[in-house]
Amino acid sequence: MKKTNIDSPFYRTMGKIGDLLFANLLWLVCCLPIVTAGASTLGLFTVVNKMAAKEDYTVHTDFFKAFKRDFKQSTALWLVLLLAGFAALTGLRTATAQDTPSTGILAAASFLLLVLAGCCGSWGFALLARFTYPGVLPVLADSGRMTLANLLPTVGNLAFLAWFPLLAKAAPAWFVYLLPLWLLIGGAGSALGMASLMRPAFAQLEKAGRKEEEPEEEPDTEDSVQ
Repeated sequence: MKKTNIDSPFYRTMGKIGDLLFANLLWLVCCLPIVTAGASTLGLFTVVNKMAAKEDYTVHTDFFKAFKRDFKQSTALWLVLLLAGFAALTGLRTATAQDTPSTGILAAASFLLLVLAGCCGSWGFALLARFTYPGVLPVLADSGRMTLANLLPTVGNLAFLAWFPLLAKAAPAWFVYLLPLWLLIGGAGSALGMASLMRPAFAQLEKAGRKEEEPEEEPDTEDSVQ
């Protein structure tokens, strides 16, 4: 009887899909309290960053390790992005409801704010998941710099963020059909796509000696004595 090769491309691919399903489930469940959505997204990006870098990972362990480790920074980042998104959407609704000369300026400013929130959010969570930061302000500063220095990956990130909401607006029937699939793997799949686009930029940072988030293990007492 032919022996099954679990290291074949088929089994490796199925294993990755299973990991994405599990990571997506953890992300959705941990986002439910809303206030923990930032830490949950950080945990998701920690897993997909390692997948994109072809590093060893364990979905459950890496997700919750990051969730606890940088809870304050990720929650602060999430609240900043949430406030910016709320302000942008409110401005767009106000601009579409009124017909005055100033509505065009308001609509343009609100749209730019929404795009900026998407850019800083995608880069910000990915950076925080990969590197050490003392607070949210350095994360936002670095995310802005990475946005300007990597325009093509940034456009790809925005596409991964916007395609499903735009589908709901443009084709509600298709949105309903694809909603179960998105709930299964959509969030993790989009995050992996963004992590893959950002991977070359992160590789350059790591090559330049940027300190990664994972702390070094302290040497054992017996080894240090020897």
